[in-house]
Amino acid sequence: MTYQAVVLFSTTLLAIVNPVGSAVMFAAVAGRFPKAVQRRMANQSGIAILIILIVCAWLGRMILQGLGISVPMLQAAGGLILLRYGLQMVSAEDSNKLSEKETHSAEVVPEAQWKALAVVPLAIPGTVGAGTITAVVIQASTYNSARDLLIISAVSLIVSVIVWIAFRMATPISQRLGPIGMNIVTRVMGILLAATAFGLLGRGIGGLLPGLLK
Repeated sequence: MTYQAVVLFSTTLLAIVNPVGSAVMFAAVAGRFPKAVQRRMANQSGIAILIILIVCAWLGRMILQGLGISVPMLQAAGGLILLRYGLQMVSAEDSNKLSEKETHSAEVVPEAQWKALAVVPLAIPGTVGAGTITAVVIQASTYNSARDLLIISAVSLIVSVIVWIAFRMATPISQRLGPIGMNIVTRVMGILLAATAFGLLGRGIGGLLPGLLK
């Protein structure tokens, strides 16, 4: 895996995960619990996110092979999925709806279930959704040597740590940015994600229809 590929993958993964947006969602879901419980929720969510990403990196390609799905097929489909997520982020509508939905859910769930909340919805699908899983599986399918998979795992670890830090600082982040700041961050991330999606879609179509490149 080249340096440029590592940077592109890291940027894409961060854009999809959107640590700032995830932190606001965490504040909405975990804000009703004591600070000690919030810290434990952040720890458990961070571990769950890392495990999901690592499993997708190391086992995703085997699953694709078992289903008979080629890399160009996954690239084309993944490009469409990432483009959809990017456009949603640019519109800045889903994040607000999600926050409202999760806030409502948090109000009716008893404190005894905070461990479940740390995994669902905070880890998945709130932070690691279809777009994130698609990006990791595509990267691991394109660069599948042991060295490349270790690099992908290292990037996943770094992203998980960044999300964990964002969760630990969720309340200050959401208070300082406010709705306007959150919309700006989300839209910028969406633009980066949409640009990456177009490149991924182009590579997928080129692999499926090589005659178009002539």
